[in-house]
Amino acid sequence: MTQGALLALVVACIWGINPIFEKFALKNTSPFSVITIRFIFTGLCLAVYTLFAGRVDELVKVDSKSMMWIVLSGLLGGLIGLFIFFVALKQEDTSKVLPIVASFPMFTAIFAYFLLGETISLKRFIGIMFVIVGVVLINIKESVID
Repeated sequence: MTQGALLALVVACIWGINPIFEKFALKNTSPFSVITIRFIFTGLCLAVYTLFAGRVDELVKVDSKSMMWIVLSGLLGGLIGLFIFFVALKQEDTSKVLPIVASFPMFTAIFAYFLLGETISLKRFIGIMFVIVGVVLINIKESVID
């Protein structure tokens, strides 16, 4: 296993346990409070790291076009997407929400096809179909399958 693949596995484990912590937090707290505290805390951690690591100059060098994409990504994926995720997580079982949310690569492939001109190979198309079947299976009432 390459170092990159090992790091990806570590991230998968971290992202696998993190929704459990978020579900615990959402038990007695609103999605708004959770997302606000999360962003304040992580923002402060990043600010301290940036200052002590001497990396402020990197932030100043970000060009305006890149800044636009960063801000759009932060608003859409970070703020809006995470808020909706927390609302879903508060209302539904974690084991049901996460597999649905984890279908995002399917949407990435579709958006990349239209916005970036990337191709969707037969293998990728079949994978997308498996994702759709998986999401449908997760949402079928238990009594229908049993």
